[in-house]
Amino acid sequence: MSSNNTRSGSGMRSRNASARPRQGVASRELQEARRRRRQREVMRNRFIFGVCIAIVFALIIFGIVKLVQVLLVSGRSADTSTITFKENGQVVFEEVTDFDTEVYSPSELKSYTKDLIASFNETYGEDAIHLNKVSVKKDKAYVKTTYKDAQCYATFTSYETYMGSYEDAVAAGYDFSQLYSSVADGTLLEAGTVDAATLFAGSNVICVGQNITVNVPGNITYVSNGDITLDDGDTVTITQADENEDATDLVFIIYTKE
Repeated sequence: MSSNNTRSGSGMRSRNASARPRQGVASRELQEARRRRRQREVMRNRFIFGVCIAIVFALIIFGIVKLVQVLLVSGRSADTSTITFKENGQVVFEEVTDFDTEVYSPSELKSYTKDLIASFNETYGEDAIHLNKVSVKKDKAYVKTTYKDAQCYATFTSYETYMGSYEDAVAAGYDFSQLYSSVADGTLLEAGTVDAATLFAGSNVICVGQNITVNVPGNITYVSNGDITLDDGDTVTITQADENEDATDLVFIIYTKE
């Protein structure tokens, strides 16, 4: 009798010890919520990573495009004689002129240009002028030089040239009592009188006494009256109505920096 009870009790304890506890509804919901949260975190991190990769890729592409543009511009030669005023005050002169190979050879042109610049630098100051390029193609010669500033360019070429603020130009003796054409929608409007002291205050000025294409480091707002063509928002071409290259007028170009 007692033996049967003992076996029966022993069997019950064995089954209870080996049985796994069942999870309640609340526990299962908690685990499911944690799983869903982990999934959302993974998806969010993947999204953030993807956005970062896209931004980095876009910046790399933008940098490559800008570098290519700079290389193309720096390597391109002007078709006509052009003077470019830089933001740092330097002046780049690209001269395009007829060249007679029966009179000079390309090597003679290069040698003559180097000697002329070296002689000027000895008296004006070291590196006042830097020779960038000399080339001859068919019947055209191309010479590109960089000057330390507008005064250096004026001294070397004998063309009156100035770059500075309106206030400094007035102090230097420049007379702004001219007729001026304003720039609107990429067009030079009809010339008229202006109150220069009020209208040009705080602006930048470039004065050029040369028949040439002029590029400024900003947006042109006014140009003094003359035979002038607006090529772009930062570029004008100065000519003479009678096509007399020896005749020059001093042109005032008013611009704002970019």
